[in-house]
Amino acid sequence: MGEEVSEEVTPILPISVGQSLLDGKGLTAGDPSEFGDDENISQEGEPAGFSTHNFHTGKIMVSVYEAGPGKVRIEGALYDEFITILQGRLILTPDSGGEFEYQTGDSLIVPKGYVGGWDMPERYRELIVVDTEFMQEAAEVANS
Repeated sequence: MGEEVSEEVTPILPISVGQSLLDGKGLTAGDPSEFGDDENISQEGEPAGFSTHNFHTGKIMVSVYEAGPGKVRIEGALYDEFITILQGRLILTPDSGGEFEYQTGDSLIVPKGYVGGWDMPERYRELIVVDTEFMQEAAEVANS
C-alpha cells in the first residue's frame, strides 16, 4: 500500500478591520514611487507624505490610506475604487466637467477610466476597496 499524502490545508479566516487602523493609528509610511506613471497618477505641487495599511490583497484589495493635504492628477484610473472617507474632504474635478466634494462619512466609487483632479485640501484618510484585476493585467503585460 502506498503512503497517504497529507496536504496541510490553510484555514480561510475572517480578516478584522481594526478600529485603531481606521482611526489612523499604526499605519506605516508609504512609498511615493508606488503612485508612478504606471498607475496614471501624477503629483501636483509638493508631494504629500502618506501612510497606509493593507488588510487584504486577493480578488480585492482593502486598505486604509492617509495623506494630506495634496493634489494629484489622474490620467485614466486603472481600476474601480470604492472609498469611504474616514477623515477630511476629497474634491474630484473630472475633465468631463463639474466639481464633486465628499467629506467624512461619505462613500463613493471612482470608476475605472476616471480622468481629472483629486484634491485633498486637508489631512485625509480613507478606507478603499479596489478590484485587483488591473494588477493581474499589468503582471501579464510585464511577463510578455
